[in-house]
Formats: sequence, C-alpha cells, structure tokens
Amino acid sequence: MKIGIISINAHTKVLNFASPLHSYAFQQFLKMHGYDSVIIDYKPNYYGQYNPRHPLFYQLSHPMKNKKKQRAALKKWLKLFIPRQIRFDKFQRFIDKYYITTDECYNENTLDTNDLGLDCYICATDVIWKCNKKAGFDRGFFLACDSMKGKYKIAYAILYLPFIVVELEEDKRKTFIEYISQFQNISIREKSFGEYIKRISGIETTHVLDPVLLHDKSFYEPIIQRPKRKKGYVLLYVVMESAIPLIELAVDFAKEHDLEVIELSENLADAKIPAGTRHKVVYDIGIEEWLGYMDEAEYIFTNSFHATCFSILFHKQFFVGKRNGDKILSVMEMFGLSDRRIEDCFDGHKCIADNIDFAPVEELRKGYVESSTKFILDALKQAEQSLEG
Repeated sequence: MKIGIISINAHTKVLNFASPLHSYAFQQFLKMHGYDSVIIDYKPNYYGQYNPRHPLFYQLSHPMKNKKKQRAALKKWLKLFIPRQIRFDKFQRFIDKYYITTDECYNENTLDTNDLGLDCYICATDVIWKCNKKAGFDRGFFLACDSMKGKYKIAYAILYLPFIVVELEEDKRKTFIEYISQFQNISIREKSFGEYIKRISGIETTHVLDPVLLHDKSFYEPIIQRPKRKKGYVLLYVVMESAIPLIELAVDFAKEHDLEVIELSENLADAKIPAGTRHKVVYDIGIEEWLGYMDEAEYIFTNSFHATCFSILFHKQFFVGKRNGDKILSVMEMFGLSDRRIEDCFDGHKCIADNIDFAPVEELRKGYVESSTKFILDALKQAEQSLEG
C-alpha cells in the first residue's frame, strides 16, 4: 500500500522547529511498524509568495498599512538577515536528510490534476483544518483535491484553535463538515476539537498523541546536536503571542539562581530583557541544535506546545506561560502537570513548583502511545482491507 503524508513542515512563514520534527517523527513511526510512506512537499494556499529565507525582501515588496509595524518588521529582519538565512538552510538540510518526500512541490490546484499514485492519504497534526481569512480552507490539508477522490483518508492528531474553527459561519461550517465526512478515520490532538466535531457533524473521533510524543528520548538521541557549552542555563523559547510576564519570570528566576538566559525564540524578546542580565540570543540554529539546547538546559520557560512536549520527553524542569487556545493546557492536564502553568503568577518565589517526578508522567505517556498506536495501525489495516476489495 502506497501512503502519502501531508502536513505543515517545509513551507511555513515562521521557522518553527516542531514543523519538520513532527512529520519526521510520524514517518519514522510508520516505518517502525512496517509501513513505508512519502511526505508530500506541500505548499498551502495561504502561503502566497512569501520568502521564508529572506523575509526582509518580502517585507519590502509587501509593505504594511501600519507604518509603525512596518518599521519594526524591517528593523527585525534587517538585524536577522544572515542568521535567518542560516536557520532556513539548516531547516532545509534537515528535511533533505531525514525525509522521504516527493520530488515535486504541490499545492491544492496541482493536486487536482496530478495523481501521485497513492492508495492512502494521511493528514497529520498541527493547525491544518483552519479557515484562512483570505484563502479559506486549504483543500490539500482536507485531502479534498480531485486526485484524492476515492482514496482512503486518515486524519492523525489534527489540531484547531477555538477562534479559528468554532466561529465558522454557516456556509463555511457546511463546507468543513462536507470535507471531514470524506475521512474513514479521524483522530484529534485536543479533546475539545473532538467534542466540537461531534456536536456539529455527529462524527466520532479518537484522542491521540502528537507524533513527537510517540517516541521516547532514545529515538531522538542520534540526531541531537548539543551546544558546546555545558548545562547551567535557563532556556527561553517563546512563540507567537506576546509573553512578557513569562519572560520577566524567566529572567528573575535565572538571576535568583545565578544562571544565564539563552533565548531561541522566533520573535525575539531581547528588547524586554533588563540591562545587566546574562542573556544570549541564539537564532541561527537548526532542528538538531534546538533539541540539543533543550536537552542541556537546567530549566525551560516556554509558551510552545512542542517545547512542552520535548520538556516532558527529556524530563526537564519546565514552566509554561500563556498561549491562545487550549493545546498546552490540554497536554499538561494529560500528564498531570497543570501546576507548571504560570501565566497568572509572576512572583518566582511563589510560583515555582516542586521538581517534577517523571516516573508517573512516563507511565502515562506509554499508555497514550499504546492507544494512539492502536488507532493508526487499525486505520491502516482497514485501508489495506479496502484495497483488497
């Protein structure tokens, strides 16, 4: 059986370390269970002509209406011109080295006319079932392109954000239901999304782990590239939303414990770091180095879902700040780690919880791995049976 995986990995405006990692983890997981697959090099409809290697060029050719934001963006990307280029190239090398992927890059229109000769399609994880304000739904992420008609369709660990999906207008909600009704098996990463799907469509879903959590640390060891410096720092990794309280707490905590702050954020927070703080921004790194910095950190402060996942996998002491949606809250509740949430508490002396005992956390993860494995392997067996007739 020929399997194709479609997800967010190479073509993202934000070089999020998790995007290439979750596709790699999922493809390797399938291989470990006897299923070969190909990752479809896919560019979503909302991507446009963005230049991820040199955002400065894109910013110059697509000026913002808000002049203040425009100046800030130009200043940022001018400062990061070379580091961004290095980071992008490292992301591409990771994909070239570790993916089994299609030779060509596709979008929803080219997948209407190009049949890849696959028997089963899996759309896998992250925010792919969303409705972009300008581009609408991406049909490729819903496996709704013409070449995919009649093929077996599986959704694995699909994520949503409440302010994107729940507020769909009636016509868009009908389209959403029409698309997901074509799937033979659907699993979700957050239970709230499964409840939403059930409520609007009656379709049952299964709650599963994000692909990166299907493996233990030993799986990642061969690709981890550790920094030259040894342990003894607070790692700060902030994504998307503003996280000033989290940043302030990380800085205060590092000062109190006489530790340096090392920041790996996409949206750099160095302007908010007080003078005199031992603080270093490391931007020009790839996926392997990101894992290394995570593994060598003494403590991790983040508002990233996947940084939270790897903190759990690597048994790190970590603290999580505010983030839109419930994805981080969901994974913390799953593993009994809700006390690591610090979004409403900014005093380090009062907030810092006891060290995590990872023995029960790991037992929980193994149980979730077992149920998640059952979902995907059962789905693939059903796909094979459908081919046999």
